[in-house]
Amino acid sequence: MRMGAPPRVFFDSSILLAFLAGEDPRAYGLVEAVEDGEIRGYVNGVVVSEVMHGYLRLATGLSSRRIRQLLARRDERLVALLREDVEPLLGLFEVLPAPPPREVFEAAAAYGLMPSDAVIVATCRVHGVNVIASLDSDFRRVPWLRVIP
Repeated sequence: MRMGAPPRVFFDSSILLAFLAGEDPRAYGLVEAVEDGEIRGYVNGVVVSEVMHGYLRLATGLSSRRIRQLLARRDERLVALLREDVEPLLGLFEVLPAPPPREVFEAAAAYGLMPSDAVIVATCRVHGVNVIASLDSDFRRVPWLRVIP
């Protein structure tokens, strides 16, 4: 019998896109652990956006410009990709609210992060999550954040 709460892990888009692409068995194992309740998984709005956009590019091979045009016309194929593949995956995760801008600016300056990564780090800090599942090495510059796998 398992004792205690499952570990809290923030999931970066790199892991979720690798899972959707079937590229990395580590990504599959981590998502499966969330699904099985072995890990409590978190994302934020940045990750939701990156996964939706990244998956549409991955699944269709289309440019961002073309995807934008098709979405504006409510292209059923693109909407189906999001509803059938992305929505069930993201539904496994708790979406954490955005951090205050000051926290984002501090994370960007302190760790030399791009804006989206700074939002993710600030989200983790504000919500007390100190483990991130990511294939992005930039998060390794944050000393209090443990990067897995």
